[in-house]
Amino acid sequence: MTTNFTSDIVTSLPEHMLSEILKHAASNSIADFINLKLCCKAFERASNYENVSMEKVSLVPWRKCEKGFQKRCKAANNAEALYRKGMINCFSRRKSESGLRYLEKATEKGHEEAIYTYGIILICLGGELRKQGLRVLSSLHLPKPNQGNSRMIASCRSKMEKFLRCMWVHVALTGPKGICCNCDCDIEEKPNHSIPSECQAWDASNDVGHCCDYCFWDREANLFCSLLRKYLVN
Repeated sequence: MTTNFTSDIVTSLPEHMLSEILKHAASNSIADFINLKLCCKAFERASNYENVSMEKVSLVPWRKCEKGFQKRCKAANNAEALYRKGMINCFSRRKSESGLRYLEKATEKGHEEAIYTYGIILICLGGELRKQGLRVLSSLHLPKPNQGNSRMIASCRSKMEKFLRCMWVHVALTGPKGICCNCDCDIEEKPNHSIPSECQAWDASNDVGHCCDYCFWDREANLFCSLLRKYLVN
């Protein structure tokens, strides 16, 4: 009797509300999401892997239920799942072309960490791709002149490093050498615009004073490459 009554209540709820309940369940645990989805056909119909939270899924999942969940999210073009697949393919599985496609897809969906990573990779590749990378990064709309102190940048750096700690890093990138932008940036000049130490702290790029987008992202890209080398498996 109670089960039927509960089922009737659930069935009477609009689908968007059921989707929100499922998203909340996924933010608690994958088990909660799966159990809720299986308990009622209404929840099954309302399940939307494209927008569901992956917060409780390990960055590099090992458990079967997490792997299955992440696979379904990727198939549904969930932005976080696309970002994770792109990171793995680019830096662990040596499938750079495939990885960049996944990162680009996540970028198109507005995923901030994907925009950051994809844009910086393009800058490191140089040439016309460098210009494309700067256009991609401009979509982050960072506050000026304090780009380095942005919470968004701090979040992107933090997540990127957490990801690198969780996987075998087999691919490194060469940082940009910089170009003559004829600006009056306050960044201290260094040979080839490079970062001198692989253990350079991310915080070092916060104290850059006034600088143009070219110089700021060159410095950020070199810090990014330095961190990759730190976790590179020899």
